[in-house]
Amino acid sequence: MSDIGIHVFSGTGNTLKCAEALKDALAAMGVPADLHEIGKGSRKPEEQDIILCYPVHGFNAANAMLDHCRELPDGHGNIWFLKTSGEPLKLNDNSSAELIKILKRKGYTIKGEFHYIMPYNMVFRHSDEMASLMWKTAKERIRDAAAQIANGEGHMPAPRLSAKLASGLCRIEHWFYPVNGRLFRVDAKKCVRCMKCINECPENNIQYKDGKFRFGKNCCGCFRCSFDCPEDAIHIGILDSMRVNGPYDFGRDPGKAEIGRFCRKAYKRYFNV
Repeated sequence: MSDIGIHVFSGTGNTLKCAEALKDALAAMGVPADLHEIGKGSRKPEEQDIILCYPVHGFNAANAMLDHCRELPDGHGNIWFLKTSGEPLKLNDNSSAELIKILKRKGYTIKGEFHYIMPYNMVFRHSDEMASLMWKTAKERIRDAAAQIANGEGHMPAPRLSAKLASGLCRIEHWFYPVNGRLFRVDAKKCVRCMKCINECPENNIQYKDGKFRFGKNCCGCFRCSFDCPEDAIHIGILDSMRVNGPYDFGRDPGKAEIGRFCRKAYKRYFNV
């Protein structure tokens, strides 16, 4: 087993792509790391140093990552965070706060955080060119993150009051998602019974019984089921108007990406354009 573990929770694959790129970058520097995906009752690895990778949900860490950290053994190793979000706002700077509280009580040392912008799987759909620019930028910056981790270095942002307020207010999502998850439904006219949603749900929250899909109380709000549905047949409760369906093509020309008006200044700073 490697001395570094990369523990990943990824809703629709963006965070996993970044985690795999980080693993490759570390390997190129002679630093082997084991990658573990969180979900479906996965085992709890016990490496000394850990990189926790998660998507930001409402300016907070995803519920599944919080649960994972609560179940980690006490330790005296180092912790780094790799997180992804759809927008490069400083309001995301406090998203690891709850994780830090848990991990410090367990004896871990918090070393640093790396934040990468990847396309939305909710709210609205980015263009494939924009997604490709995000991925190109993330890969370039991940090499620097690997160098810092290899040297035992890192940096944590100092969240502004606005970031603390945003994460505090949006923490309501931690109980909202399980409630809203029970409102999910499947359009029987579209559904082809491929069972992809059941097989891929990280929380084992979907069942098929007596010819009907049933959604339980363990939804973590990753929206993998609706995003990956090949027929766009899953409606996601109160949030259905923000549903995004289908994979992005990260192989487009990033030079043709057009930055829209939404968070325009923040995106331009992030991309250095």
